[in-house]
Amino acid sequence: MVYTEYELLSESGHGHVSNVTLFDYLDQARKEWYYFCRMHDVSAVVVHVSMDFKKEIFDKEKLYIKTVMNRVGNTSFTLTQTIVNQQKELVAQAEVVLATIDRETRMKVSVPDELRTLLNNNEVLDYKHSVTANK
Repeated sequence: MVYTEYELLSESGHGHVSNVTLFDYLDQARKEWYYFCRMHDVSAVVVHVSMDFKKEIFDKEKLYIKTVMNRVGNTSFTLTQTIVNQQKELVAQAEVVLATIDRETRMKVSVPDELRTLLNNNEVLDYKHSVTANK
């Protein structure tokens, strides 16, 4: 399945990173998906998020987020996002449903065929070059 990867350094002034902050990290990791949708004349908006927290995250911890598209419906698609730490331990996993909407009317529209066809690809999504073969 098509996926993206995102790397960041956690930030907290308190030593422990708040679970609420993880939602922002996941949003940052979805930027390629947002850009890809805009390239195909739609916007993607989050309509549902559920997250399981597995392990505590501390300040200045290197995190890796993998985002995989695992379902496409008529007007929405579902992404699974996993966050692992530098020790490759799962720290959180989320399911995110995004609706595709017309950029002007802000009404739901069908998922573009270009996005739909990505479901069966095992490639990295690169909005600048569509997809890149996974080597």
